[in-house]
Amino acid sequence: MKFSNNEIATYLFCAQLAQTKTTPLTIIEWNTVVKSLSEQEMQPEILFKINSKELFTLLTQATEAQKDRIIKKVIARQKLGLSMIELQEIVNQGYGIMFRSQMPARLKKLTQKFLPSFFYYAGDPSILLGSTMGVVGARDANETELLKTVEVAKESALNGIVIISGGARGIDTTAVEANLKNGGKAVIFPAEGLAKWVKKSTIRDYILNGKLLLMSTQRLNASFTGHYAMQRNKYIHAPSDALLIASSKISGQKLSGTWEGVLENLKYKWSPLFVIGSSEGVVKLEYEGKARRFSSIKEIYNEKNNEFINSADLEDELAQLVKKFVSLGLDKESLTKKFMEVSALYYKENINSKVNEERNLTKNALKYEQLKLD
Repeated sequence: MKFSNNEIATYLFCAQLAQTKTTPLTIIEWNTVVKSLSEQEMQPEILFKINSKELFTLLTQATEAQKDRIIKKVIARQKLGLSMIELQEIVNQGYGIMFRSQMPARLKKLTQKFLPSFFYYAGDPSILLGSTMGVVGARDANETELLKTVEVAKESALNGIVIISGGARGIDTTAVEANLKNGGKAVIFPAEGLAKWVKKSTIRDYILNGKLLLMSTQRLNASFTGHYAMQRNKYIHAPSDALLIASSKISGQKLSGTWEGVLENLKYKWSPLFVIGSSEGVVKLEYEGKARRFSSIKEIYNEKNNEFINSADLEDELAQLVKKFVSLGLDKESLTKKFMEVSALYYKENINSKVNEERNLTKNALKYEQLKLD
């Protein structure tokens, strides 16, 4: 796998590198850097050789406090030279790295505030292009809740719905195992690094057979942390077309990961919520009208009543077409014109005026979009 200079720079300045005590840029700091560079029509690769004085001037989107932190981190990482070596080692071990430019539209529902600069992954990333259902629930769910989760997971597999979970014991594991055993596909966002997971023979088999995708922003050998377990909840909720809550407590003095993830979903409206069982969290959500009682997979994913399924994947389909035509040598101007010509057959719009309007409105936006995804 060949990496661009921008991808190498992203990894060098954002990864939790194992052989150094230097601190990576946070998501907010990285976004600030990229926005600032975009104003100067610069790419992240400039960070390899920029000095502190130049960087201070370029960081137009940063506060004074942010500038000091960012500059210290960038200058410290410039001296390492470990980025390319680590990237190659990761690939040699059979893992992949998904940078923002390769992330499907469903992950970008997180927006810049939460979207990491990259994910480590093991498995087939195209699994994320299918219709998805996140499944969350308590580790100590009762037998009734677990049995109902198995039923839902089996139905999902039969209808080609990908299960997304955090891989914890209880509801998470039950949903994924039932789905996979019935011929389905799943995505797991573990609360630790991926190395621990790929050691399991059953996990490796599902990965090699194209049925399972593991994703994490943690170092490959990272241990479990409660902080990351809470943080990765958004990675389950956002890319899901629908989110099933099978069992949940309500956070009190001791936080409930399931409940906190649900509250975050409600705040940012990532995916519609459905519930099974009668746990206190489920009862509260249904009573307040914030979640619907699960009935069947077919009802939730009925195309007529649930346009969110197709809209989440539309950008991915268009992206694949663009990549195909670019590989054939078609430049952006020709591709835009051709798109408008075909659209005009359906919408009866004036081709030339529309192309010019589109070109003027999106010239700067497209430049920035490309930059922020590198």
